[in-house]
Amino acid sequence: MTHLPGPRILAALLAPPATVARPSHAFPPLAKPMNPLVSSRRRYALSAGLFLAAAQLLAAQAGPITFEGAEPLDWAAKMADSQIARSRDFLQYNPKGKARWDYAAGLFTLSLIKLSDQIDRPDYVRYADAAIGSFVDPNGAIQGYKVDEYNIDNINPGKTVLALYSHTGDDRYRKAAALLRSQLDRHPRTSGGGLWHKQRYPHQMWLDGLYMGAPFYAEYALRFDQPNAFNDVAKQFELIAKAAYEPKTGLYYHGWDESKEQTWANKATGTSPNFWSRGIGWFGMALVDTLDFLPINHPSRPALIATLNQAAAGIAKYQDPKTGLWYQVTDQGARAGNYFEATASCMFVYTLAKGVNLGYLSAEYRPVIEKGFAGILRDLVSRGADGKLNLNQCCKVAGLGYGRDGSYEYYLKEPVIANDLKGVGPFILACIEMDRLVNPPGWDRVPRILQQIHEPRFPNRDFPITDFGAPTDGKGDCTVAINKAIEACNAAGGGRVVVSAGQWHTGAIRLRSNVNLHLSEGATLLFSTDPAQYLPAVLTKWEGIDCYNYAPFIYAFEQENIAITGKGTLDGQSSYENWWGWVKKSQTQKANPSLQRGSREKLHAQLNASAPISDRVYGAGHYLRPNFIQPYRCRNVLIEGVRIVRSPMWEIHPVFCTNVIVRGLDIFSHGPNNDGCDPESSRNVLIENCTFDTGDDCIAIKSGRNNDGRRWLMPSENLVIRGCTMKDGHGGTVVGSEISGSCRNVFTEDCRMDSPNLDRALRLKTNAVRGGILENVFMRNVEIGRVAEAILTIDFKYEEGESGSHYPIVRNIVMENVTSKSAPRVLSIIGYAKSPIRDVKLINCTFSGVEGDDRIQHVEGLQRLNVKIDRK
Repeated sequence: MTHLPGPRILAALLAPPATVARPSHAFPPLAKPMNPLVSSRRRYALSAGLFLAAAQLLAAQAGPITFEGAEPLDWAAKMADSQIARSRDFLQYNPKGKARWDYAAGLFTLSLIKLSDQIDRPDYVRYADAAIGSFVDPNGAIQGYKVDEYNIDNINPGKTVLALYSHTGDDRYRKAAALLRSQLDRHPRTSGGGLWHKQRYPHQMWLDGLYMGAPFYAEYALRFDQPNAFNDVAKQFELIAKAAYEPKTGLYYHGWDESKEQTWANKATGTSPNFWSRGIGWFGMALVDTLDFLPINHPSRPALIATLNQAAAGIAKYQDPKTGLWYQVTDQGARAGNYFEATASCMFVYTLAKGVNLGYLSAEYRPVIEKGFAGILRDLVSRGADGKLNLNQCCKVAGLGYGRDGSYEYYLKEPVIANDLKGVGPFILACIEMDRLVNPPGWDRVPRILQQIHEPRFPNRDFPITDFGAPTDGKGDCTVAINKAIEACNAAGGGRVVVSAGQWHTGAIRLRSNVNLHLSEGATLLFSTDPAQYLPAVLTKWEGIDCYNYAPFIYAFEQENIAITGKGTLDGQSSYENWWGWVKKSQTQKANPSLQRGSREKLHAQLNASAPISDRVYGAGHYLRPNFIQPYRCRNVLIEGVRIVRSPMWEIHPVFCTNVIVRGLDIFSHGPNNDGCDPESSRNVLIENCTFDTGDDCIAIKSGRNNDGRRWLMPSENLVIRGCTMKDGHGGTVVGSEISGSCRNVFTEDCRMDSPNLDRALRLKTNAVRGGILENVFMRNVEIGRVAEAILTIDFKYEEGESGSHYPIVRNIVMENVTSKSAPRVLSIIGYAKSPIRDVKLINCTFSGVEGDDRIQHVEGLQRLNVKIDRK
């Protein structure tokens, strides 16, 4: 990878570093102007060891880095809250109002959704849904949007549309995204294939347009399996980089007119006459965001990264050395009338920080980034008398043509305002990337995750199932009574639905908001083995594929504050005479091709063909086993204390859930595919003090299979696993294989794993069909007895192997203070030459009774620090 730090980077390193302070978590009182930041770091002389020394110092400091006494995400939330209070419902469509389908509103609402993903603020998603969703009708039509205007700006809100599709599951957003995507097929182009900025701006490409169109174009291509579109996406950057780059300054001109007929266009080159900082900011953001979706094996990817490095060098070169900010006209410095411009400064910090975080840019840019962020907070952010944060000195608008000549004087005469959404959105995004930069993933992140997980609380009201007609003879069907009790509890505002001691027969149970299904000690719910008891079919996921299938034994759809608690038993009564027999005739006999295989193959064919979910209807006449417990798109879920036995397949399967606690369970189930707990595309999950004795993986983290995982692009993230005992099972903590939507930030600690039938302690499994990004997986303080394969397995050859085009990324896997007594080998890590596994670390580990050598292929950055291996 080529890094092009400009000469100003070295100067910035010699200047006082961006000031940071620790460790306050409270949002500080703000004065106007803001006080300079207080630095807790030494100033280092420039030397060969500068960056290593700085990194070591930062690592040695305890707690998160703060700016002006608050963490970056605190600043983001305060700015978001302030802007929401200012905008209120003004961004929502109203035939008599001024709101329109607008790229700036799209940028701001997208930043809210991304911030919500970091700090769990569902109100931000609801605000974005209300604003953008107000324009979208049930058929996906968009109020005020006209395809035949061919305005590239109108594409930008499509990124928020896609994010809302993932977060809400509302199909009108998928339809709206398809409508916007259709514009790009007919959009007018330059002779080389570049998308015109607008039809009314013929033959022109602007830097702005790359951000408006390219990231959405690439994301849509990834989500909806349009691989040929990536070539067209890359072409847009190649064309504008070739036309607009000026090598002497290292900057990019705002616009380019292929015809050279515009009054602002240079008659030789077609470029506009000046460098507008926000235009360059749009271009930088377009690059780092598009790279999120461009396949890692795409031939144009290195060129785009090189272009990003080129742009970054120019950005750093023209940073003001005193304030850390950037001027409206980038290269004109303190020329009369020029001013520090907020929207561009925020965009530059975002671009550089994200580039460093993802490894596209050198860490040498960090002083530039921190100085820029500090300057924004000090000189451009203020607090008004109403307590709201303001982002000042935002250029309201700038363009080319129709009287706008692109001169220096023109850029200075456009209005300067506060709180323009084109600045507020990038400010929030910059804060998110700053948080990742200064507080990188590690064990320090666990307290933040746990703080976001809200254990549900319930009113002190009980609803005994016997009050709703449940027979007490231990033989009658209690399904209706249990569900009536749940509905009554929900209608009353919540409480406990109590299953008292004894045996109770039931079919499908549907949990509702604010209901705790409580099993008293000595209570056993015996679930029917009659498939008809689990009809009608419900929307579910089956092995990572969207479909309608038999209802899970206990199911909740889009509910909040739900629980299953107590000391009783949930017994699925599964055996090879019923559910398990759909797969095998016995524990040792392979799959029966006449039952599950046919249904599974049909579902896979529909997945590969991207068939609508509404066409994937199973249940009666098919043989796809239901899960035991599945909350689907739920918030604040607690499953605690119960014993779970004899499940049809996966025992606990939260799908698209947020804030999940699985605590103190005893799971014993040895049927086929009997995973213990499989969070799928779920965020903020705590699994603690559980015992897993299972027929498959103890814990297997998922995020969707192949096209379905990529369509939703909802990673599983922020999972804490602690104090658990893993007995039998294919793996202790497993990530994959249905992991196409990615996974990040997994923490396993203080667990015990010991069984000759436990194959691996930690396993990551994917391939070039699944794809996905698997990163930041940590394990520490784990005692392992015997494993049958390896302590750590990372396997890219799983099932289809390298036969696909979705090469996975696996990086930053750390095992610390892990011990084992017996294993065939410590490591089995097999990547691809085109996608090597990166940054695997073993620290302070002792492995005894190791029988053979490690298997390692295509791994970069493998480190063993104080690792002791005793071989047999």
